[in-house]
Amino acid sequence: MKRILTLVLVGLFLVFAISGCSSKTATGTYKDGTYKAEQPNFDEHGWKGQIEITVKDGKIASVTYNEVNKDGQLKRDDQQYAENMKAKTGVTPKEAYEKLEQQLIEKQDPDKVDTVTGATHTSQTFKELAAEALKSAK
Repeated sequence: MKRILTLVLVGLFLVFAISGCSSKTATGTYKDGTYKAEQPNFDEHGWKGQIEITVKDGKIASVTYNEVNKDGQLKRDDQQYAENMKAKTGVTPKEAYEKLEQQLIEKQDPDKVDTVTGATHTSQTFKELAAEALKSAK
């Protein structure tokens, strides 16, 4: 009887240990579609963030983030701004955006996206807008 009880306990322990090591997948966590969010106001530098997230098969498939000014110009395409930012922080807006977009696709969760060095404000805005856009996808 002791032997059977020991085997059952060992078996249960193994089941819990193995299930605890399994990785969770994000498959099916979001509804398919395209979701957008935008900051309501321009910041002190005259930019506001915009994000578009496409979900396919329950997973984030593509992400496009940018910041736009009052004239409709995109920060990603502003060469002079990029040169100035690169000189000061070591990264351009386009480089920061691409890193953030890729991380969100890989991690499937805005809270798990790491801040890009030299683009702290942009990273925070990106994560906030991604979370806002994905509220509609849940």
